[in-house]
Amino acid sequence: MKKIALFGPYPPPYGGRSIHIKRLAKKLIQDNKLVHIYYNGKVKNLNQFKIRKVKSILFYIFKEKYDIFHFHDRNFKLISLIIFISRFFRLKTKTVLSYHSFRDEPSEYNYVEKILFRYSIKRIDQFVCVGPNEYSKLCKYVDSNKIETIQSYIQPSEEEGEFAAFPIKLQEYVQKSEFLITANGNIRFHNNEDLYGLDMLIELMNRIVNHNKYNVQLLIAVLESHKQTEKETNYYKELKTRIKNYSLENFIYLYEVNNTELYPLLKRSNLFIRPTNTDSYGVSVAEAVFASIPAIASDVCERPLGATLFLSRNEESLYTQFCEVFNNYPYYLKRVKEINQSDYFVNMNNLYEKLFNI
Repeated sequence: MKKIALFGPYPPPYGGRSIHIKRLAKKLIQDNKLVHIYYNGKVKNLNQFKIRKVKSILFYIFKEKYDIFHFHDRNFKLISLIIFISRFFRLKTKTVLSYHSFRDEPSEYNYVEKILFRYSIKRIDQFVCVGPNEYSKLCKYVDSNKIETIQSYIQPSEEEGEFAAFPIKLQEYVQKSEFLITANGNIRFHNNEDLYGLDMLIELMNRIVNHNKYNVQLLIAVLESHKQTEKETNYYKELKTRIKNYSLENFIYLYEVNNTELYPLLKRSNLFIRPTNTDSYGVSVAEAVFASIPAIASDVCERPLGATLFLSRNEESLYTQFCEVFNNYPYYLKRVKEINQSDYFVNMNNLYEKLFNI
């Protein structure tokens, strides 16, 4: 039985990478592979696989004799250490690094970070980029033959659709909604702008509810609200004040995510919107398509087939595309239901098989 060690977050909290690792591990086990996850968060071991503290790898690297180390965090100090030990003791373990995003700039690393970065990327066996933006940037530092572009979307299994896990108040809001729009994201900034575009969603709701008189409701799943910086907390308060000033308290629900996935909400929504000002792909857009609901997303990167795009940070463009989908909803609903959403686990598994045979 092949052994794979995955390094990265495991839910909670629920986010793009943690959900990806959760589903990847589960499907690898179903494919008769042994999987261990190395993560420093507070997660109990599950029946399917073990979750261990990252520092314990220094012991298990010899005991388990893994076939593949797959890193989902760019912790080059850890990666360098593991590669050095593997090379020194002539272990046959292959190394993989996934770039789920590439917003940092290696030229801006400090002296030690640059050394660790250069040492690691020269010795990692395989790189995985989730989109063309990450691929083109990584090609500046790595031979393109060592890079594969594989989207991070892995289809959810049925047991992950547990709507009952949500608060009763939220369940009632969803069930009573006439036309439910769902969005998600952290309170974060990129280029001094709202990264996830929550401000744009509020402005859109002001326009379509207070001016167009559309009977629509918005649900925003706010991730990691307990980890906000002072600046982010103050901005979050400003958004809440804006909602109140627009008299949208009954039309916008801010759900601070607590150990739940987005997919059960998507299945009960009418539309998903992702107005990020930077992105690698947008797994939640793919999830919306898989749930057979139309999706509107910013044009900052390659998006899943079926998504309707608008110009990034352009409120008028977002409004125009929303009205197009809303006023022609049966057409867009039919279109998305005809899309066969790809499950990229097959691509990742094929990559593993290739590395096993090298």
